[in-house]
Order: sequence, then C-alpha cells, then structure tokens
Amino acid sequence: MINYSQEKQRVFLVGLHLKSEKIENTLDSLKELASLAKTLGFRVAGQEVQSRSTPDSKSYIGGGKLKEIQKIAGRKKVDIVLFDHELSPNQGKFIESALDCMVWDRTQVILEIFANHARTPESRDQVELAQLKYMLPRLVGLWAHLDREKGGISASRGTGEKQINIDRKLIRNKITRLENSLKKMDRERTVQSKNRSSCFQVSVVGYTNAGKTSLTNCMTGSDLLAQDKLFATLESTTRLLPTETKPDLLVSDTVGFIRNLPHNLIASFRSTLSVVKDANLLLHVVDASSPNIEQHIDTTEKVLKEIGAEKVPRLLVLNKIDQVEEDMDRMILAKAYPGSIPVSALDPEMVELLTEAVKEHFARSFVRECIILPYDKTELLSHFYQLTSVEELEYAEDGIHITHAATLTNKRILNGLLKG
Repeated sequence: MINYSQEKQRVFLVGLHLKSEKIENTLDSLKELASLAKTLGFRVAGQEVQSRSTPDSKSYIGGGKLKEIQKIAGRKKVDIVLFDHELSPNQGKFIESALDCMVWDRTQVILEIFANHARTPESRDQVELAQLKYMLPRLVGLWAHLDREKGGISASRGTGEKQINIDRKLIRNKITRLENSLKKMDRERTVQSKNRSSCFQVSVVGYTNAGKTSLTNCMTGSDLLAQDKLFATLESTTRLLPTETKPDLLVSDTVGFIRNLPHNLIASFRSTLSVVKDANLLLHVVDASSPNIEQHIDTTEKVLKEIGAEKVPRLLVLNKIDQVEEDMDRMILAKAYPGSIPVSALDPEMVELLTEAVKEHFARSFVRECIILPYDKTELLSHFYQLTSVEELEYAEDGIHITHAATLTNKRILNGLLKG
C-alpha cells in the first residue's frame, strides 16, 4: 500500500477503444476508472482514448499515441498515468520507460483501493495475496540498474538478476504463508457455516456502490458502515433478520463487484465469497438510477458464475428507486426486469415489502405436517421451535400433537433426532 502525500497526486487516464465494440462502453469504463482514482484521493488531470482494431503488443495504444500522451503528461505535470486495462509486465515496463513517469493499470488501481479499505486480518491477507501474485511476474527490470552500475563479463548472473531471484523467493514464501493462513480461516468459516446450516441464509450481492450495505442495515436493523464510495465493504458480515419465521433468516452483506475485477482478487476472496455460494437465496441489488444497469447485472452474473454460485436462487432488487423520478422510467424498468422488486433504503414500507418477498420465497419450500412427540422426548420440543414454524400445539394422552411447517432439510434433521 502506498503512503500518499498531503498534496493530491495528479493522474491522467488512458483508454483503448476496440473498433469491434461500442465507444459508449469504453467511455463508461473510463468514467468508472475516474471514480476509482478519486476513491484513492487522486486528482484527475485529463484523459485520452485511442481507437484500434487490436491492442499493440508493445505499447498497448501504439507508439504515436504514446508520444502524444508523454507530451500531455509533461505539460500537465502528471504523477501517474492510469490505463483502463490490465497491462502485461512487458507492456507496463515499456510504457513507463517511454512516458518517464509512474504507470498503473486498472488492476493495480483496484488492488490499491482494496488494500486501503481492508480492515480485518482476513481481508488484509486476501488483498496482500492478490497484490503479491500481481507483482511476481513484474519484478523484471526493477533491479536492472544494479547491472548497469557494475560491468561484467562471461555468462555469470548480474547483481540485478540475483536480487530479482531473491525477491521472487521471498514473495513465493510469503504467498505460501498467506495461503496457509487463509486456509486456516476458511476451515474456521466452514465450522461457522455448519452451525448456521439449520437457518435460511440470504446473501446480498451486486455491483459496488449499489447500496447493498444500506439495504442490509434497513432490513436487519444493523448499523454496518455504509458509505457512498466504491468498495466500502470488503468483509462478509452476517446479521439476523428480525422476523417470527422459523428457522431464523440470516442476511449477509458482501463485497461489491466491478467490471474487469482482477482474477487474483476473486481467487483470494473465494473463501469470503463462500457465503454467497452456500446461500439459500441471493438478493441481487442493482442501482436503479444508473444508466448502466444491464452492464452491472451482467458483471455480477459473471462473477457469480466464476465462484460457482450461478445456480443459487435469486431475487433482483432495483435499489435507489427513489432516484428514478419519472413514472415512465419506472414502468420501463418494471417491464425490462419482470419479477424484480423496486425498493429504496429510505422507505421503510418498501424495505418491508422486500422482507415479505424473502419470507414468501422460503415459505414455498415448506412442508406442512402433524406429528406426535412422545412425552419421554419432550426435550426435543425446543428444536421444533428452532427449526420449524409451529402452528398448533396440543397435549394429548399419547403425546404432544405438533402441527408445523418445515423445509425438507430441517424435516430430515428432526426425524434424525426423533429416531435417536
């Protein structure tokens, strides 16, 4: 993580428009990069977009455009040039040398934001692991000056190459330690998950800054930190949904997604995102006021597929509907996304309707039955209240007649207890 000075760093944004794609998508992505830069406290000094059929293997945007950006960066006293794409190690090295200033790609920007926002030991380890895996192939050239300062003959390794090999070994050792530490935390998470197996688990997912945390707070009466900024939440936090429904409903707020989310970051956060894969229901929250709803939904769906959660049932939630002022626009959204639930975290009635929709979803999986609990097993009565919705209780000569509704899973648990 970089220590920033008091004065804001001046950054210049560079995007590549592939002629086979819509220019609007490129401009939207560049606008998002500007938001990412501002999240880091950077000051955006300008931007350039280059159109090409394919990226240049050496300079990514072409030598002519690179010289043009070099002049602009010098004139505007730019500290860092941000590319809205992931650059290969060789491209990054070449571009930085040509521009004679620091160069970051989109992946590095996102990693830096995650590093700044990580609060728990697990999230810090996850981000550091992703950073080290990103850094490992980019070590070449960092110590080349040592070879230039000291001549040499024959094929013996130079000082710079030796230092690179030392750094590689240190990084690989650190990666191994972090992976082992995260595996240990994952085992602990698995134990917690087993303890919650009798509960309904709902995970709130969606694009970053869609209002997931605010919505979770309103549904559960919690006070999780909610901020109007990208990636304000990195840790999965679970809260109880206040309701008379049994078994209990647990709602988990999760890290937001974004287009071109670094693969190493997804891999590092896989254990944290297991709460999504293991959920009984996903609340897919989107910002209804965003002009890029379709792209945001598509990005979230891709990440869900990558972590193995594409088959988990979900409800599409159109959040921030209060910011959609025109009735016609609301009608268009309802027609475009049938079955979606419009909601505003500022409207308690709308939040209650969403809660009812969640309860109705689970109610459809309930099986209603009546059983007789023998008096010599009355200690199991509490399990009925914990695992099922008890509708009627009658004490008779042959035992306690219990009319209840339960999921098939909890029904099997109860049958096991009764036979034991």
